[in-house]
Amino acid sequence: MQPEFVEYIPVLETHNAGDRVFISSILDAEGIDFFIQGEYVAPYLFNALPMRVMVRAGQVEKVKAILNDLDLSYTYAKR
Repeated sequence: MQPEFVEYIPVLETHNAGDRVFISSILDAEGIDFFIQGEYVAPYLFNALPMRVMVRAGQVEKVKAILNDLDLSYTYAKR
């Protein structure tokens, strides 16, 4: 059986662990397929690297609409 290729797109970057947990809970509740790139590495590098919320390409617009009105602590590039 051939593995299926799934494209993930970054929709938000943050250094704040609280934002990561908040965003994860919202996306889980909405049934969104996502992962957070760097969530296990960033804290050990003194948050020098951002954590990126990665979602399936077909769900990007839905996720942007969900996250658009959130009051997050610290994000990059208004992604």
